[in-house]
Amino acid sequence: MKRKILVISECILIIMLVICCFCKTSNAINTGTVYLESNKNIFEQGEEIEIKVAIENTKTVSFTTNLYFDNYKLEYISGPENTNVVDNRVIYVWYDITGGSSPKDGELAVFRFRAKENGIATFNLDGEFYDSERQVIQTEFRDVQIQIGKEEIEVEGQENSNQQLDSKSDNSTLQVLRLDKEGIIPDFDKNIYDYYLTVGNDINDIDVLAISENPNAKIEIVGNNNLKEGLNNIIIKVTSEDETQNKVYTIQVTKTNNIELANTNLEILAIENILLNPPFDANITHYSIEVPNDVTNLNIFAVPQNENAKVEIIGKDNLKEGNNSISVIVTAQNGFSKRVYEINCYKRNQEEQSKYEQEQEENKKKLEEIYEAERVDNKDDIFNKNNIIKVILITLLSIAIIIVIAVCWGKHLRLNK
Repeated sequence: MKRKILVISECILIIMLVICCFCKTSNAINTGTVYLESNKNIFEQGEEIEIKVAIENTKTVSFTTNLYFDNYKLEYISGPENTNVVDNRVIYVWYDITGGSSPKDGELAVFRFRAKENGIATFNLDGEFYDSERQVIQTEFRDVQIQIGKEEIEVEGQENSNQQLDSKSDNSTLQVLRLDKEGIIPDFDKNIYDYYLTVGNDINDIDVLAISENPNAKIEIVGNNNLKEGLNNIIIKVTSEDETQNKVYTIQVTKTNNIELANTNLEILAIENILLNPPFDANITHYSIEVPNDVTNLNIFAVPQNENAKVEIIGKDNLKEGNNSISVIVTAQNGFSKRVYEINCYKRNQEEQSKYEQEQEENKKKLEEIYEAERVDNKDDIFNKNNIIKVILITLLSIAIIIVIAVCWGKHLRLNK
């Protein structure tokens, strides 16, 4: 009797293992990477930019993408059919009209933009992608960054370059800002005026290379020599040729031997139900968001890398229509090193909100129509394919179970002899 129980138990265990393997195989999750590519890395103002969306390691039969771009530096030109543009977001919908027999891999779409302003511009992507079984593909996204305008490393290079400089007499904007020490945060942008740097106690002087857009503008640099321990401010003041305009760029330099005490990085910066553009990076200090008309307050989650640093958030409440400035101020553990993360929050007015909701509803209906058309046109074909697959799998499973039972029963008979 004990031998019979042992044999039966072994049979049941083997059958359960077969069924588990079958279940795991049936529920496997499809994964892939969706990435962006530009036709080159550096562009001049007015030049056309091609951004390709592509997928690798999997195939897709339908998807919806959101391509985000800097609409201050870039102008959208064109894209494939089923494309809508809302402010700085390009929405693109695609599905396989054959019902899944012609899935896509590799290149998915190409979008064209025009370069408007010099600087670094980042393209970000998100969305949902589906495989031939209508299962969501677990997707990793890779963004792309381009540079608009060429910068000369040496001051002498500016005099002989063919760059498109703005020589208006009232121009007080910097074109290049570089230091002989690494680590300045964020990367230079002519429209960003506050920068941060931490150096060791062995650094006494910092060489600053500052080039104005108008070669005849006057540049004054103070505070970069004889650095003291603690907080130092390097001031770069640019005065226009006609002396009517001036701009001040500031670099806050912390001189210390204890880098962690001067840590002003955020580990997390997120806003409930709102996406930051660009996505959060500790070394990026300027972001933009857009919120619905009925939003008056934001729930902002900001966590510093150093748990002893302090975070203060200003401007997240009582939002008005139009642009709102939000500051997330991080004060390091040493009490004097600070960094400010700026968020430009645009609150849609009622007209813009109505237009946005209408576009969202149209996109939703379009997706529903696509999926419904696919379901109706291919219902019988998919049903037959699924039934055939199920019959084959069930048959294979039944054969496996019969074989297992036969093996176990044979073992049982041998034991009884």
